Amino acid sequence: MEAPQHFTLKQVAESIRRTITERYSRTYWVMAEMHKLNATRKGHCYPELVQKEEDSIVVEMRGMIWKQQFERIQQKFHEVVKEPLHDGMELLFHVKITYHPLYNIGLEIIDIDPNYTLGALQKERQQTFERLNREGILNANQQREMTLLPKRLAVISQADSKGYSDFITLLNGHPKHYHFNTFLFEATLQGDAAILSIQNQLKRIEQIKQHFDAVVIIRGGGGEIGMHCYNNYELAKAIATFPLPVLTGIGHSTNLTVCEMIAFRNGITPSDMAYFLLSILEDLDAPLDKLLLKLPQQIRRIFQDINNQFTQLTRSFQQKVQTALSEEKNDFFNTVKDFEFQTKHQIVYSNQKLSELRNQIRSSFGYLFETQKNKQQNLVHLLQIHSKTVLNSSIQKINAGEEVMLRALPRKIQQESAKLQQAELHLKLLDPITVLHRGYAIVTNEKGVLSVKNQAQNGENLKIVTEAQELKAKITSS
Repeated sequence: MEAPQHFTLKQVAESIRRTITERYSRTYWVMAEMHKLNATRKGHCYPELVQKEEDSIVVEMRGMIWKQQFERIQQKFHEVVKEPLHDGMELLFHVKITYHPLYNIGLEIIDIDPNYTLGALQKERQQTFERLNREGILNANQQREMTLLPKRLAVISQADSKGYSDFITLLNGHPKHYHFNTFLFEATLQGDAAILSIQNQLKRIEQIKQHFDAVVIIRGGGGEIGMHCYNNYELAKAIATFPLPVLTGIGHSTNLTVCEMIAFRNGITPSDMAYFLLSILEDLDAPLDKLLLKLPQQIRRIFQDINNQFTQLTRSFQQKVQTALSEEKNDFFNTVKDFEFQTKHQIVYSNQKLSELRNQIRSSFGYLFETQKNKQQNLVHLLQIHSKTVLNSSIQKINAGEEVMLRALPRKIQQESAKLQQAELHLKLLDPITVLHRGYAIVTNEKGVLSVKNQAQNGENLKIVTEAQELKAKITSS
């Protein structure tokens, strides 16, 4: 039997390389997601290209962009899209299929079409817009009622964002010092991560919506790619159905996103949104400014009228006061004379009454004193008689008790003596010496008297105590 032909691994790899080179000699345009860019220090890139179905990766291939090609592609992409290439983008690649013995099959990326990326974003925008329209919520937030003075604002932004800084500075820097209460809810405002981040903050605000008049989403400038999250259906729906008016100022001037279109109001920049809020207060303040211009003249006229009325009233009041004083002075003199007469008469009458009362008190006090004295003497006599009676009765009871105790004492002593004799006899019977007289012996070991708990062991020395003598023994078997 002829031996089979053998090949080295290098020969097999070379054969595969030639086959792929011959079979895929031309270039192709391929749609894929750039999962990771994987740029190196030398300037080359080795992106991971994937295709997803229902959020699961079904195909994955290795790509490569050489340094010179990457610099050209990056510059072109930035000029059109206004943002650099980054992870997670859906792109249209111009590729050449290659094979390397060490890195296997891969795609050498020659170019990337930036217009395809913009087109994909526009398609998502249109689909979201149509879906919101079908569900009847496209204008839901725009139909909310804005409070007359929207001063309590829930702001969704980043603390270090220039747009947020400009917004707060403008609100607080108005010459009339309008006061706004702002509370920052920090969120990511660009890229895919912004979708869930903004939604989560909207949910937080909804739980305490009674504390706010409106929600403001503000962001600094950026390219169109960074804005694609604002065309997402879920985020747009959350804004459209939010129970408070939602204002947007997300920093760009072309191609409004769906979220901006369906918001209660949108501004090109955070500053525009600040000017809008300030204009509401300025419009309410304008009539007051006009009134303030007319107010000094009105006040002067009113003061003049009041001054004239006051002068007339003062003159009339002085005349009436003088007339009233004269009348009151006459009445006062008459009253004083009458009072003097009444007082003298009342003093004479009161002195007579006091003399009569003094005599009555003296008579009554003497009679009352004698009566109380007789009562006290009677009580002392009764107390003496009662005390003697109680004392005699107590002496008789003590004497009777003493006789009873004297009669009972000998019998009690005899009974207690008999009990003591009986106890003494009982103790003698329990005395170990008495037990030994009866022929018993006490057997002990090192632990004490032998018992159920202390049993003798083989080879152990014992001490036996009888009435007549003390013996020692040793156990040889048990």
